[in-house]
Amino acid sequence: MRMILKCKMCGGDIDLEGEKTFYTCEYCGSTMTLPKVSTRAKAALYNRANHFRRIGEFDKALAIYENIVGRDNTDAEAHWCCVLCRFGIEYVEDPTTYEFVPTCHRASLDSVLEDVDYIAALEYSDGITKRQYQKDAAKIAEVQRGILATSQNEEPFDIFICYKATDDTTKERTRDSIDAQEIYYQLTQEGYRVFFSRITLEDKAGTEYEPYIFAALNSAKVMVVIGSRAEYLNAVWVKNEWSRFVSLMKKDRTKLLIPCYKEMDPYDLPEQLSVLQSYDMTKIGFVQDLIRGIKKVVNVRKSQTALKETIVVEDKINIEPLLKRAYIALEDEEWEKADEFCEKVLNQNPENAQAYLVKLMAELQVRRQEDLGGCKQPFNNRKNYQKAVRFGDDKIKEMLSEYIECINDRNETLRLNGIYDGAVFSMNVANTELEYTVVAETFKTISGFKDSDALAVQCLKRAEEQRILAEQKKEKQKIKEKEKRYKVQAVVYALKQSRIQTLQSNLQASQSDFDTLVTQEKQLEDQRSRLGIFAGKEKKRIDEELVGISVKKSSLVARINQIKKTLVNYSPVVDVERNLRDKSNNSNDIGAQYENTQENVVYEYSFEKALNIYCDNPEITLEVNKIYPDANYFALLYGKAKVFKLGRYSQSINGEEKSIEWIVLAREGRRVLAISKYALMTWPYTFTIDPLKLITEATWETCMLRSCLNREFLDAVFNKEEQSWIINSIVTADENPKSNHGTSPGNNTIDKVFLLSITEANKYFSSDSERKCQGTEYCCKDAKKYIDMNCSWWLRSPGYDNYRAAYVSSKGHVNTYGEDVLRKTCDHGRLDDSDILTVRPALWLDAESIIF
Repeated sequence: MRMILKCKMCGGDIDLEGEKTFYTCEYCGSTMTLPKVSTRAKAALYNRANHFRRIGEFDKALAIYENIVGRDNTDAEAHWCCVLCRFGIEYVEDPTTYEFVPTCHRASLDSVLEDVDYIAALEYSDGITKRQYQKDAAKIAEVQRGILATSQNEEPFDIFICYKATDDTTKERTRDSIDAQEIYYQLTQEGYRVFFSRITLEDKAGTEYEPYIFAALNSAKVMVVIGSRAEYLNAVWVKNEWSRFVSLMKKDRTKLLIPCYKEMDPYDLPEQLSVLQSYDMTKIGFVQDLIRGIKKVVNVRKSQTALKETIVVEDKINIEPLLKRAYIALEDEEWEKADEFCEKVLNQNPENAQAYLVKLMAELQVRRQEDLGGCKQPFNNRKNYQKAVRFGDDKIKEMLSEYIECINDRNETLRLNGIYDGAVFSMNVANTELEYTVVAETFKTISGFKDSDALAVQCLKRAEEQRILAEQKKEKQKIKEKEKRYKVQAVVYALKQSRIQTLQSNLQASQSDFDTLVTQEKQLEDQRSRLGIFAGKEKKRIDEELVGISVKKSSLVARINQIKKTLVNYSPVVDVERNLRDKSNNSNDIGAQYENTQENVVYEYSFEKALNIYCDNPEITLEVNKIYPDANYFALLYGKAKVFKLGRYSQSINGEEKSIEWIVLAREGRRVLAISKYALMTWPYTFTIDPLKLITEATWETCMLRSCLNREFLDAVFNKEEQSWIINSIVTADENPKSNHGTSPGNNTIDKVFLLSITEANKYFSSDSERKCQGTEYCCKDAKKYIDMNCSWWLRSPGYDNYRAAYVSSKGHVNTYGEDVLRKTCDHGRLDDSDILTVRPALWLDAESIIF
């Protein structure tokens, strides 16, 4: 069962045949894994899910993939696609390499390499499919690390404003965007740090948004969603932001999402937002209510008008309780409160190292001192660290130094492991000398780490093996190409030799006939000279015979000259061999010429074997035709060719002339019946010189097509030599076998070019599909919709009456009722269904005369 899947990268069609699990897209060139699809229903599920994933509807796509997994938990491809949706992976084309590379729209602190569906995909796959999953996952992990590295340098936000920026239809800025900007200014004045993409990301490129969006979503305590239309709230990237925040709310109960709507019913809010407390932006005091709701969750960072807790410290108060309160605040993850206690301590003692240490822990959001070693990045560039070391004792300095060293050691190990794991993966998928060499160099950069040195040696050994294999393959290819060239030369030589031998035989026969005629002419002249003056009647008879002999001699002279002209310089090798056999011409130059030519001569094949090789091997056919184009006519003469080229006619849209392709319909001895493969022109069957005459009668004998084909077309398409190959054949006036009205088909004609009759169209084509015919671009230039489509073509037989002529429809059916002989289109009753009527010329060829 053959089914169609859509490419995961570009959406192009993939024709599933057999049980392919690995495929390279013919449209975008991307290599990808394929699911094992046994039913059309499952293929439809994959295509639907892939569609949603490519347009960014990751939640919808994930639901379908999870449905597939629910039905078959061993489906590795479904598990992998769940991973792509969970991390919001979109494949975009790199403008420099033209490869499709992953971008992440749903970054996460969780590694893709630890995802349960990724692990399941590896478990239920093997071989090249498993290696491809590992390769793609490594790329995604690298993208994820880049996003996390960028996001860690961002200051935390209090509020995230989510809105639709541009209308998809008008391409103009939405009213929601303007409302969101006003709210942004209000919240900023209140001292909050607000993420508003139009301003926050204005100096960032579109491909760099995700790290900043990720950082803002994770740090913000409140998200404000602005919407005036349901479709704005459900837009792909708007929904991507608020749905990710909803997921974060499930893990962090302190986060709050506030939907704000106007000019719409609150019941039209998306289901996940409709259950939350929302604000109507059209109500008076909306902004004040919104700010009051936000203050319940977020402590204002700047320009605070009131402190949540007032701590009075007198000049001589003991600072130890304040430090204890600060450590307790750290344990409760009240980072700002811990910082406030430390500020009170520093107001009394600006050089208190413990206070700077606590401020550092609050800045890094670390609950206990021992957790400092677990920080992702070293913190020795932080000001609070520098002051803690500056004012601290040796114990504090040593402790912080050990933590930084621990972080650096861990990060270096992680870095080395990352390089090592990537190199091991690349080593497992490498299959060329260059790939193994590059991996070896990678292992050398981490020399001494694990078994990197041994693996580098192993890669270099495999690189050498691949080099040897590549050289062997190249050598085999050279031998194969040499054998192919040898075979081509042998075929060309055999065919040329056959033609030369036949031409030489014809030359001898013609010369012999000419000598015979000369003898007869001399005998007749002697006989006439002996006649008396009263033998006038006998002299007249002899004169008539002499005239006939003269005509035959002229014809033979022309034939002899043509054969000699063909033989002259026809084959350099034959000429050289002939010169060598001539005892009077045995110079060193001729010998050198023979040596230079001999290497291109092959004496291996008989004519029959050469012809079979030429006809049965398309590659040999193509190469032989380049060297010896006339070879195609041997196949035509000896019953091998099905298609050949003869004559030239306008075929491209710009009128450029190209060789006409002909299909062989029948053979009778050396005669070949052929019809053009494509329809060549859109002529009516006939025409009338009376512009007021809307209908007229015509048969093949009297129609315009017959005259045009045998005059203008014949002279324009074929040169004089080619015309001599076309036979003047008797074209029968076949009756319409379905006509019951005695419609006259006219009289038989003698033509070189003609149309098939109804009887011949049914005789030489076995089915409607074989009778279907496309028109050339030039033929269909006035009806462009038929380019690359089938069209109707005329037959010479009359139709229902002599006002009509039969034709073959665009579906290949022989229409015996016929069409008006003055029309260029078929009228099937509806204008939309009409198609053009075209001409497919037919002719009989003397195949032997072409060659010999």
